[in-house]
Amino acid sequence: MNNRAVIHILRFLGLLFLQVLVVDNIRLGYYVHPYVYVLFIFLLPFNIPRWQLLLLGFVSGFFVDLFNGTPGLNAAATVLMAFVRPFVISIMTRRKDINPNDEPSLSTMGVSWFITYSAILLTAHNLTLFMLEAFSFKLISVVLTQTVMSVLCSLLLIFIILLLFKKSNKK
Repeated sequence: MNNRAVIHILRFLGLLFLQVLVVDNIRLGYYVHPYVYVLFIFLLPFNIPRWQLLLLGFVSGFFVDLFNGTPGLNAAATVLMAFVRPFVISIMTRRKDINPNDEPSLSTMGVSWFITYSAILLTAHNLTLFMLEAFSFKLISVVLTQTVMSVLCSLLLIFIILLLFKKSNKK
């Protein structure tokens, strides 16, 4: 197993445990439900095959569902997010501007690009999750409020996590 695979596995486990042991136990009201485990999908390399991206999206969502007792909600939302990720990347960047082996991050793509990228994917994830949870268009105002509030809170937490674990360029 190469070094990058070990890093991805450790990142997955760390974010999963952070989500289920810490973030899910923080109550910020009815409308705010932050999700940081999706950062695992955000940081996968640009050149990852789509089938692996979808499989990893399912596995990460499945484990969150397993711990939260939400059968299939996070898995469905994370698979949809993983499905739209390549389209978001292709819309936001030109192929010549990215190295296929790189990972989308603050340092490789810039802060504004990464925040926009994360906000789009988080919106897709949260909107899907909350619509499946409500399972009714009668609650669309609640779903939209939850989506906006949760995306903003999740972005803040993800940004803090990325700053805490930022690689130092000092030698």
